[in-house]
Amino acid sequence: MKGAFFQKPLEWSIETADESWQQGGKVRGTLRVKNHGTDPVKLASAGAGLAYADIKKVHAKTEGVLRPSPFLHFDSQDLNPGETKELPFDLELPANCPVSDKKATYFLTYGQGATENHLQLNITPRILFNKLVGLLDTFHRFKLKEFKGTKNGVEFKLIPPTSRDMANLESLLLGFEMEGEVLNLTFEFQVKKLDTSGVTNAIKKETAKLKRSLPPKEYSLGRDMINQDALLKMFEGVIGEVKIKNAF
Repeated sequence: MKGAFFQKPLEWSIETADESWQQGGKVRGTLRVKNHGTDPVKLASAGAGLAYADIKKVHAKTEGVLRPSPFLHFDSQDLNPGETKELPFDLELPANCPVSDKKATYFLTYGQGATENHLQLNITPRILFNKLVGLLDTFHRFKLKEFKGTKNGVEFKLIPPTSRDMANLESLLLGFEMEGEVLNLTFEFQVKKLDTSGVTNAIKKETAKLKRSLPPKEYSLGRDMINQDALLKMFEGVIGEVKIKNAF
């Protein structure tokens, strides 16, 4: 991924090693700046950084919407006429950073103050999270509708099968969060329940929220290998609990 802009007398260019990144990954690349003027230019506040922001506000150039953190500065303070300086950067995304969606994403910002220009980044969920959602599809026929970024990372919206035994389930919001090596899952089922409190029976909608925390041995068999048997047992327990408590 590349970007460039000219702000007299400085010419800026930036290049990243990758085109997309996963949660907790590192955005690596190089920022270059050349002085086309006849006088030295101070680079005291110049550099590159990461900023999570609302996409529409960034495109509208809303003041103050880009607040880079972390941020790397040039070590040298002065850029002499005709001189070019480079700033290699290695910016780490938080372990539970929000993923990119239609509303917001991370931006790679750069320039004087690191806010003059930017590149819009594509941050995707961890491979582990995608594999777990795949298990729900393959073995329980929960279909992925969409995913979105949240304060704690990512939330997948899944639609349950139309089978008779899951007729009480309308949707599932499945949130993932890493706490060190522990995997935290939050299940929010939208369920239908028979309400017999009135004069006539009616169907009302409720939210059933369940949480599970899994140590590494319960979700992983090693690098890039999930513990399928343990995970399927966990999913079966969660789904079975909701069906039993909310079936009608």
